[in-house]
Amino acid sequence: MFFNFFSKKKEGRELSNFYEGVVVLDDDRIYGSGEAAFHGSKYMNVGNTSNDLDRKQELYEYAKKFELGQEFSSLPENEIKKRGGRGKYGMKLEVNEIKKWEEVCLDVQRDICRYKYENDDDVRELLDSTIGKVLIHPAMRCNREKVKNRLWEGRGEICDGKLVVLGGNMLGNIWMEIRDSKERE
Repeated sequence: MFFNFFSKKKEGRELSNFYEGVVVLDDDRIYGSGEAAFHGSKYMNVGNTSNDLDRKQELYEYAKKFELGQEFSSLPENEIKKRGGRGKYGMKLEVNEIKKWEEVCLDVQRDICRYKYENDDDVRELLDSTIGKVLIHPAMRCNREKVKNRLWEGRGEICDGKLVVLGGNMLGNIWMEIRDSKERE
C-alpha cells in the first residue's frame, strides 16, 4: 500500500537525498549526493537571476562549495543540509532570492531524481520495486499538525480504510512521477 523511505532506513535509503551517489547536473556540475546537488543548485540558480554582479559572484562561489571535491563535499549529509539551509550555517538568502528559488526548486529536485534513476542501478531497482505503492518521505519527530506545513515530507495515515498523506510529500511525489512515467513507456 505504501513505502516509507528516509536516509537511516536500510530499505529505501537510495531515494533519500542523503544517499551518497554521484549526481551530475547541467553536464558539468558534479555532486556526491542529491542533498549537495539540491543546495548547490539553489545558490547557482539564485545567482543566475541576480542583477548585482557582486552578489551573483558571491552566490556562485558559495554554490561551488557543494560540488564533489570542494569544501562541503566531505561533510556528512546532515551538515551539507545545514550549509544549504536558512540557519546560522548556511548563506542567508534575501526574500526575493528565496522566492526565485521556490519557483524552480521542484524542477531541480526532479532533475536530481531523474539523474539518479537513469544512472544508478540501485536507485532504479528500488524504485521499480515500489510499483503500485505510495512513496512517503516521512517527517521525523514532527507532530500531525506540523507535518501539514511541510513541503518535502509527509505522513501516511489510514482514515476510513484509505491511505491519506498529510503534508506536501514532494520528494515522494517526484519519485512516483518518475516511476510511473517509466512504467507507461
